[in-house]
This record gives sequence, C-alpha cells and structure tokens, in this order.
Amino acid sequence: MLDLEPYDAERHLVLGTKDSAETLAALEYAWYQADDSHTAPLYCARGTLPYLLAGNLRAANKFFLLFTSYLSKQPSLGVQEVSTKSSDMRVYPSLPLLNFLGLLLLAVERGEAGLFRQLKSHYSGQLKDVNWNDALEQIGEMYFGIKIPRQGNPMMDMLGSMLGGGFGGGGAKKGGRGGNPPVAGLD
Repeated sequence: MLDLEPYDAERHLVLGTKDSAETLAALEYAWYQADDSHTAPLYCARGTLPYLLAGNLRAANKFFLLFTSYLSKQPSLGVQEVSTKSSDMRVYPSLPLLNFLGLLLLAVERGEAGLFRQLKSHYSGQLKDVNWNDALEQIGEMYFGIKIPRQGNPMMDMLGSMLGGGFGGGGAKKGGRGGNPPVAGLD
C-alpha cells in the first residue's frame, strides 16, 4: 500500500483545490531532487499533463511555472529567459521535453491545432522516449479538436463481418428480423 501513496497524492492534488498546484509542484520537485537532473521533464509532466487532461489550464500553468522556478535555481541546468510582449518562458537547452511542456501550454492557450501538430512533430524524436502519447492525443482532442484515431481489432472486424456485426467490426446486420429473439425466463 505504501508504494501507491505518491500516486494517490498526485491524483488527489490534481483534483484538489486552487492551492493544489503549488503543493503538487513542491512535492514533484522534492521527488525530482532525489533523482537525476535529466529526469526533470518527467516530474514536471506528472503535474502539467494531468491538469490539462482535467481541463484545468490555470492549474497546469501555475504548476509548470512553480516547478520551473524551483529548477531555475540550479545553475547546472543553464536556463535561458525568453520574453515577448505576451509571455515569458524559461528555456532549458539540456531538457528539450521540459521546453516541449512549456510550449504545449502556450499552444493550448492559443488553441491552434496547426501549432500543436508542429510542436509534436518538432519534438517527435524526444517524445518517442516517453509514454505521453495517450495524454497528448487526448489533449489534442480536448483543446484542438483533433480526433483520436480509433484502431479496430482486425480479428474482431473479420468475425463481425462474417457473423453480421456486433463485434465492433465491419458487417451490417443481415436478415429481415429486427432485434434479437427473446430469452426465456428474462423479463
């Protein structure tokens, strides 16, 4: 049971109060400090992606800003500040997935599907090393209207077409009768 406590804490904080992002950022950063420096994006994603999936962009931004502000105090990471009229961002040349998360938040704010696709394409080499694909597909659907490709099961599709449907696959119902015959003893 003790092994599940961090996950329960994360789940609770993602669904928690307006102050939960601050608590979760401090918690994830504390866990990160016990790990290697290159793992920072993994800990940052553990707050940023769930908040986005919960539809809470404000908390995702707050979590990301707090987590990266803790990180910026480490001179070994070589953070660079980038500012525009509309936003400020820290860039970490040695942590491209952390930059991806920051740019993802900006893309969600803008709501431009093309920007989201371009971002995923640009970071595709790094994204293949992490297990964020399902989350990113859901974020693409939620915020950018990009439909998640549904893949059928080839065996079920074949069975469905041979038996006239009902197995999540291809065939339409055949025959003139509507519905299934009644089962005796069930009302």
